[in-house]
Amino acid sequence: MNKIELLAPAGSFEKAKTAYLYGADAVYCGTSELSLRARADMKNDDLEKTIKYAHEIGKKIYVTLNIFAWDDKYKEIIEMAKKLEELKPDGIIAADVGVIEILKKYAPSVPINVSTQANIISLHDCNFWYKNGAKRVIMAREMNKEQLRLHHGK
Repeated sequence: MNKIELLAPAGSFEKAKTAYLYGADAVYCGTSELSLRARADMKNDDLEKTIKYAHEIGKKIYVTLNIFAWDDKYKEIIEMAKKLEELKPDGIIAADVGVIEILKKYAPSVPINVSTQANIISLHDCNFWYKNGAKRVIMAREMNKEQLRLHHGK
């Protein structure tokens, strides 16, 4: 059986440290330029520092790269993907299929987690994402416990 993981949002390095201090097993965070975390106060240097800190203390970190990207964002996305391949966060949370294709090419060793923003509501959706490289999917917020139980088979 999988261990339950307490995952907390972290809009800055300081907030990540606080989340870990108060028991989070993992945090998710991203830069305001490449994630949907509008209140994120994290620049690339802070993200790198947060990833390194998390691993130094034996915690996990997931990077949100969940924007729906216009063509002019892809140069920046490719650079971030290359950086994340070097830094090795525990996963990347993304929703845009173009972004996920970039991640598969430039950050192939970092697990892809499909964001709730992708609005996954069926087993068919889950199978599609699995076949396309997702390690984990985060189901749509609109789903209730009974619907989730049906998909999990319990």
